[in-house]
Amino acid sequence: MRILHLCHRIPYPPDKGDKIRAFHQLRAMATHHEVDVFTLADDAGDLAHREALAAYCRRLTVARVHPRLARLRALPSLLTRTPLTVPYFYSAELAMEVRNALAERSYDRIFVYCSAMAQYIKPACSIPMVMDLVDVDSDKWTQYAAHTSFPFSAIYRREGRTLRAFERSVCERAACVLLSTEREARLAREIAPEARVHILPNGVDTEYFQPAPQAAPEESVIFTGDMSYFPNEEAVVFFARQVLPLIRRSVAGVRFLIVGRNPGSRVRDLEKAGDVEVTGFVPDVRTWLAKARVAVAPFTIAAGIQNKILEAISCGLPVVATSRAAQGLSRRVANVVDTGDTAEELASRVVVLLQDPDRARLKGIDGRRLVMEDYSWDNALRRLLELVEDPVAEGFSRLKNQSSLA
Repeated sequence: MRILHLCHRIPYPPDKGDKIRAFHQLRAMATHHEVDVFTLADDAGDLAHREALAAYCRRLTVARVHPRLARLRALPSLLTRTPLTVPYFYSAELAMEVRNALAERSYDRIFVYCSAMAQYIKPACSIPMVMDLVDVDSDKWTQYAAHTSFPFSAIYRREGRTLRAFERSVCERAACVLLSTEREARLAREIAPEARVHILPNGVDTEYFQPAPQAAPEESVIFTGDMSYFPNEEAVVFFARQVLPLIRRSVAGVRFLIVGRNPGSRVRDLEKAGDVEVTGFVPDVRTWLAKARVAVAPFTIAAGIQNKILEAISCGLPVVATSRAAQGLSRRVANVVDTGDTAEELASRVVVLLQDPDRARLKGIDGRRLVMEDYSWDNALRRLLELVEDPVAEGFSRLKNQSSLA
């Protein structure tokens, strides 16, 4: 089959949440079909990876988006019913390239990763479209509104409302819609009841993310992720300011490692409290996971599957998370994650694991086994290919999806 693939960010290297899922999906489709990729780069550094990504597709088109200009271009949409997300991810260059490709080549499928990229395909287009929402972004913006003050809360609330309407229109014209978890699928069905919604979970590369040969010598707790992402920033600030002091009452020498690119001043300032290390970009996150005894995901804002949890568990680390962060996990994997929603609950869970190394080690062993069984990329991508090849088949039932997560 010939597939036109649209993606909101260049899906390489697979070193952060949205790129990980997008890359593995592209790799699977390109192994069996001819794939033409049309994508955006809102980070100049991503342009250096075009040649590597081109090896996974027949044709690659990358258009540059400048974040500041994109935000300015989006502002007039505040006076309309258009979500700001849509003009942010618009490129006249990419739109022209997509139009020309559709005119010149006969495609069998259109695969759209991220709802905003559906704007490049006219509603009248007759080619079956597979839409991977991944998460329901409108819900995420609504969560943002609850954690910010005016005027941002009003803007985020508006974005949640307008993006929900846009998601509805996208889902209604898609041959099928993919979501990463049952929760996200349920939200999508509420938005567009007639849409063919399927759960397609993420996977984790368990060969790459292996347990360290020996336990970390220091009592360290780790959080990994892109620190320019608002939920990540909120999570580490909450943990460092409210949870870490409680842990120190029982484990005096505990260190908090914040590992990830683009930390802003709000995150950098956390180092002033002592025993907090903010690394910025690291070439290999596994090196830092090997230094930790416990991984944490203390999210107050979360949606979908947290790849950082899967990666930490795959490395044999016990994980402490809020229930919101763990909600997208399979039941079996969720059962090996220690959850708490208050600072006191999270602190007590971490203290138990730090003070009982045997318990922590067994949790790590059990967790890795379950992640290997429940989050195999091979299984997820096999289901993806079934849907791409026959997106309206009812044989790929909702029940089958749900049972795979039991």
